[in-house]
Amino acid sequence: MIYAKVIIDSKSRFLNRSFTYHIPEKFNNKIDIAMRVIVPFGRGNKTSVAFVYEMFVYEMIEDIDVDYEIKDILEIIDDKRLISDELMDLAFFMSETYMSPIQASLKQVMPPTDIKNIKTFYYSKSDEDSEILNFLKKSKTMAEITNNFGEIKEQIFNLVDEGKIGISYDIKNTHNVRYDEFVFLTGKNISLNANASKQMAIIDYLRKHGESNLLKVLRDTQAAKSSLNALVKKGIVEIIKRESKKEITSNYNKYKKFTLNDEQLSAFKKIKSNPAGHFLLFGVTGSGKTEIFLQMVEEIINQGKEAIILVPEISLTPQTIERFKGRFDEKIAIIHSRLTPSERFDQWRMINNGEVKIAIGARSAIFAPFKNLGIIIIDEEHDNSYISSQDPKYHTDEIAKFRANYNNCNLILASATPSINTMSRTQNGEYEIIHLHKRVNNNLPDIEVIDLKDELKNSNYSVLSYKLQEEIRNNLEKKEQTILFLNKIGHNSYTFCRTCGYVIKCEACDVAMTYHKKIDKLICHYCGRTKNQPNVCPNCHSKKIKEFGAGTEKLEEEVRRLFPQANIMRMDSMKATSKSTYEKMYEGMKNNKIDILLGTQMIAKGLDFKNVTLVGIISADLSLNVGDFRSQENTFQLLTQVAGRSGRDKKKGKVIIQTYRPDNFVIQAVKNSDYANYYKNELIERSAFSYPPYKNIITIKIIDTDRINTIDISRKFTTMLRNELMALDQVEIIGPNPCKISRINNKHRYNIIIKVGNKDLDFVRDTVNKLRNEFINKYKQTSFIPALNPTNIN
Repeated sequence: MIYAKVIIDSKSRFLNRSFTYHIPEKFNNKIDIAMRVIVPFGRGNKTSVAFVYEMFVYEMIEDIDVDYEIKDILEIIDDKRLISDELMDLAFFMSETYMSPIQASLKQVMPPTDIKNIKTFYYSKSDEDSEILNFLKKSKTMAEITNNFGEIKEQIFNLVDEGKIGISYDIKNTHNVRYDEFVFLTGKNISLNANASKQMAIIDYLRKHGESNLLKVLRDTQAAKSSLNALVKKGIVEIIKRESKKEITSNYNKYKKFTLNDEQLSAFKKIKSNPAGHFLLFGVTGSGKTEIFLQMVEEIINQGKEAIILVPEISLTPQTIERFKGRFDEKIAIIHSRLTPSERFDQWRMINNGEVKIAIGARSAIFAPFKNLGIIIIDEEHDNSYISSQDPKYHTDEIAKFRANYNNCNLILASATPSINTMSRTQNGEYEIIHLHKRVNNNLPDIEVIDLKDELKNSNYSVLSYKLQEEIRNNLEKKEQTILFLNKIGHNSYTFCRTCGYVIKCEACDVAMTYHKKIDKLICHYCGRTKNQPNVCPNCHSKKIKEFGAGTEKLEEEVRRLFPQANIMRMDSMKATSKSTYEKMYEGMKNNKIDILLGTQMIAKGLDFKNVTLVGIISADLSLNVGDFRSQENTFQLLTQVAGRSGRDKKKGKVIIQTYRPDNFVIQAVKNSDYANYYKNELIERSAFSYPPYKNIITIKIIDTDRINTIDISRKFTTMLRNELMALDQVEIIGPNPCKISRINNKHRYNIIIKVGNKDLDFVRDTVNKLRNEFINKYKQTSFIPALNPTNIN
């Protein structure tokens, strides 16, 4: 008897497990792993969609160790498997490694829509005449095919293998393949009447441009369709149809291939000589890492393989697309969070159908369903955005390593400020480090540190120091561009009463609300609640209540006041709400239409604008004051990256860092571009406190609407955890303690932190999962959320 293990399509945390079902004889040889089936589930036998991930044979049903009645699979949804073995294995790797629910992990590698909505269609790719092919001129589901032709599934699949029938997926019940029409000259001798001016215009256009889109030809020549039809009838031109592109990229100008300098050429040759090697490309900002990427991808494409290129910020996507689209005459798939559901599904479908060889995007692009990967590139690998803190939790570099090993292909991590974990992995041989010590233009910017305490002594209460104001004026006079960086959105940080010290906090979260002047509201950046700005203190009724601190809105207001003639653009999460905003920013900076660009970390990384010669860092201390063991690392990376936007072409760059702590080790390391000493100092501190890379950190978050329950359950969980792990003397358990923000959206939050070495990691992880499942079943209203090596300890 044949059985299948399935995962029920459900968001319920109680179903984070597999269930065994019997495969009836009528489905033998028809069910495969990675296919969807319909199963009866629960006491009421409610039909549910399930996903098959394993099949096995047992002689007797009694041999199967389960605590429920084994039922029959009712129906098969798919004719072919939806995902590859690689992506299936990857889902289970994620679930086991990061303690994420298996349903969430599978959903991550599946087509980007609700699993039960996916429809499979078959369509003719051939001009041959046959009953089946002619029937499939418009896409049909297998149900429509078998209703008209009977059981011809094998014939259909044979035609798929021969390339005469294509498979497509959609989220609608009907699916028509869309076609574009193209026109080209046949080469036949041309003989036209003298008054056939429009026909001649079409011919001249095609002589100049070659094969062209039909609608574009008619639009550009202002000719009628009848003129084109006349040329077709004479055999002078032909019209062909091609499936419409589902790209969301525009046409870009050619991006020329540069001659690599000695350092770049050495790096390129080293990577090329080891096609399965894993590398850390450690190059200063502006050292030409992107050109190495482009030339390596060119090698891979020429081999008929595929490439994934990851960038940390959506703001970098237009620039990266422009370079790759300008270099390669290829369709490119784009994957990021600002796409509509339809766009996201189209990008997945293009990749899955083999229509593209290059995918560019944010971290989710690592799951692109390529079948012949040749290279994976993670640019700015140090960035925290590569770590998913929501289910399914994962570290993108480790997912990339899994896929690179599976495909036996190159993995390149690149950064001017490698993360401590990645740099430590070069020491144990996981990555081969390649250095790029010099900028392509040999022109690092000058960095000057301004002590803001001195500004206050000189009665300067502006967010801009006198020196920075002077440099901005100089830049405006020289028609050069400026970037101002402040990693705090809103107008002010908080609203504070100077009489009694009362701070306006969110009623549902234990955080101060931020004032946004444009909408004249206080906003909680955690739950989204808003309230009006008070004129009197709610606590003591004093009128001495006002906003304190500065955010990007206030910075923009100040810059507009000081430089009224400048063209200014702000980029932060409140402003950049669509991909068109990023494209507008990129085009404006590239074409020198923006004089001053200001914003948060979305403008701090990777951007390459030739006319930016001044960078101002408004408050370098902000990220140093965060209660996180990575605060120094994050600060060094962020400041070095934003400083690297200056002077990337022939003009000399300058960076002004404003701080209240000019002698801080991290600030000085940034000023002196001293990664080596910063790294050495950071390792000493982390070793002393058993932080990564010396120990792994698992954090367990207990969340409940009742504070007393949260504390009580947290203590019980910790007690059981200590009992289970008491034999492991190298494991340290801290807590339970309130999270850094102890209440969000009226839910109380407590943390338990485990520090564990690699030797005991698997055992501790299994123990945490076992206890979590026990507590979930016992305390149904409480959430137990584990995470491995989180970006922040909350």
